[in-house]
Amino acid sequence: MKSFIQNTLISVLMLCSFTVAAELPSWGMTENQYKLPNFSSKMSEIGAQATKNNWLLKVTAPKDWHATIRNGLTNTGERDVQMTFKDSLYQSIAITAVKGAKVAKISSSSSSDTPVQKQVIIDKPEIDTEVEAPDFGDTSFENNNSDLLEGISNMQITVPPANGSTDSAYEPSRTEVAQPEPAVRETAPQAVSEPVVAATPAAPAEESDAAITEENKEDLRKRYARTKRVEKEMSYANITSKDDLYIQGDVVLIKRFVNQGVVIYFWMQEAYDPAEHKLIEKGSGKYQKDPEAVAGDTPKAERQEAVVEATVEPTELNFVAVDTNIEDQDDLRRSHARNKRIDLSIVADQLKEDDILYVLNQTVLVERPLTSARSTYFWLVGDTTITRAVERIGDDEFLIK
Repeated sequence: MKSFIQNTLISVLMLCSFTVAAELPSWGMTENQYKLPNFSSKMSEIGAQATKNNWLLKVTAPKDWHATIRNGLTNTGERDVQMTFKDSLYQSIAITAVKGAKVAKISSSSSSDTPVQKQVIIDKPEIDTEVEAPDFGDTSFENNNSDLLEGISNMQITVPPANGSTDSAYEPSRTEVAQPEPAVRETAPQAVSEPVVAATPAAPAEESDAAITEENKEDLRKRYARTKRVEKEMSYANITSKDDLYIQGDVVLIKRFVNQGVVIYFWMQEAYDPAEHKLIEKGSGKYQKDPEAVAGDTPKAERQEAVVEATVEPTELNFVAVDTNIEDQDDLRRSHARNKRIDLSIVADQLKEDDILYVLNQTVLVERPLTSARSTYFWLVGDTTITRAVERIGDDEFLIK
């Protein structure tokens, strides 16, 4: 019975201790509360509770706030508060109370009976730092320099040939080195080698015009052609006032809009010459061909080229193209357009260089390459008299030159 009562009392005491430990408070404040006028009085109240209940306050706050929080808790140094500080990355304050160190109440030497609380200072254990060096007895360390120098006069020195030859026919001479005088030392004669003249590095070759042109093309392609490959060229005479032009050095990038907003890029065949090629600035690095030049003011060489092109004999397919034969259209789409739907039609005068014609009866499919991997497609309708040069590239397949 007595043992049962003891066990019960122990359990009650443990529960009471756990309850007391769990009741220790904590506080949290935001940056706005830190900036309020009553912040110092709130900290003073927390410090007074900590002093009264012998708590250790663990404060987590930004480093710049530590001094203000310390002054508030100690009421500017008027009370002793046990506290620790930890830096925080967040603009907030967290204060947790834990059981503090025991303090002793020491009576003042004056007549006053008011107890004074002092923080306990734990003395560090004394460490004996006086260690005597061990006694090794009488020990003498002798050197053997005299033994090493004793036979130096009998040493034989072999002088290698000056040219570093290892030919077996060469026999190096062996001489006995006499004991040198203290102030004079004989040295083996060394062959005088001719100074080696370092080769002067060749000056770097100037960058060729072709390399500069390629660099200008690459810059224009990245800035204005969305890094697309530009492989086609167009002469200055074929540029219209609707084309957007971009210039760098002597290179001109041509941007042309076709049906349904499709864009095709070209390089101007000629090297850009401001005195010869009439371009006007539109702003933001964009140029266009001068309308007067479009009307016919082109360089003489280009006018001759235009005349030569105009003398090309027309090519006649000798039928009227239609876009109403659904069966023939389906065959051509499956064979040459990856079965894409084609809704647009053009006439013979709208054909351009590099267009490919696929003919089946009276139905003609026109493929217009945009890039090396993309093309747009049309149906040819009406008269099939083609005024441009035409090259047959296969059975019922033709290339516009």
